Amino acid sequence: MVEPKRVDQTLNQFLRPATYPVALSMLGSQEELPESFAKLAGRRSPMLVCQGVTLARRYGWKVLLEPADMVCPLGAVALGFAPPSRDFLSGGSGVPNWVCSDQARAVVAEAIPKLPHGRQRYLIAAPLAEADWQPQLVIVYGNPAQMVRLVQSLVHYTGRPLSFSALGGIGCASYISRALLSQECQMVPCGAGDRIFAMAQDDEMAFAIPAAQLDRVLAGLEATSRAGLRYPVTPYLRFHTEMPASYQALMKNLAPQGE
Repeated sequence: MVEPKRVDQTLNQFLRPATYPVALSMLGSQEELPESFAKLAGRRSPMLVCQGVTLARRYGWKVLLEPADMVCPLGAVALGFAPPSRDFLSGGSGVPNWVCSDQARAVVAEAIPKLPHGRQRYLIAAPLAEADWQPQLVIVYGNPAQMVRLVQSLVHYTGRPLSFSALGGIGCASYISRALLSQECQMVPCGAGDRIFAMAQDDEMAFAIPAAQLDRVLAGLEATSRAGLRYPVTPYLRFHTEMPASYQALMKNLAPQGE
C-alpha cells in the first residue's frame, strides 16, 4: 500500500527535487474518482498532458483531464483517450511534423506505447503529499544527478541496467503509458512538447515509478546513501592541494623560524 506522505518525505530527503513529486492515476469511471476530484469532472480544461503534470508539480494543483480536454493528438493516442487513425499509423497525417517522411512517421506511430482506447476516462494528478488516493504512478522531475540516484536505487537490488527509450518528444507516452504497461520505472528525457508547452527546463528529466516499484526504489535510495552515493553529490576533498609556487614561498616565509 502506497503511503503518499511517506513516499514524498523520502524522495525529498534523498533527492531534494525542485518541484513536487507527482501522484498520477488513469481511471475508467467517474465512480473511481476520489472525492476531491469528483467536482472537477466535466469542467473543460484544454491542455497537453505534460501541461497538466506541470500544473501539479509546479503550482501544487490537483488536475483532472478527460478525452475532451486533449489538444495534443499524440498524448490523446498514448493515453487511450483517442484511437490511432489509419492516416496517423501510416504516417500520412504529417504528425510529428519534424520527422522527415511518412515512412519515418509510421515508425514513430508504431513505437508510441498506447493504453487501450476507451478503457480510461480520466487522468488525475496531484502533488504526491496531497494525494488522497492510491496512485498508480509517481513522477519525479529533476536534473541528471538526481535521476542517477534513482537509477542507482534500482541497480542496487537488481544489478541490471535501467532500459528506456526516447523519441525526442511524446514524453507522456513514456512516463505514463509505458510505465503503466510495463510496470517498470522509466527515465525520460524531456521532449519538444514538455519543453515548449510545459516549460521543462534544460536541466530537467522525468522519472516514473510504478506503485509496485516504490518500496524498492525508496529502500534503494536509503541503502545507496549509506554507501556514500548522495544528492547533492558529495565531492572528494581529502587530497593535497598544490598551490602556485609564489603562494608556497610566501607560506614558508610566514611559518615561524625553526619549524
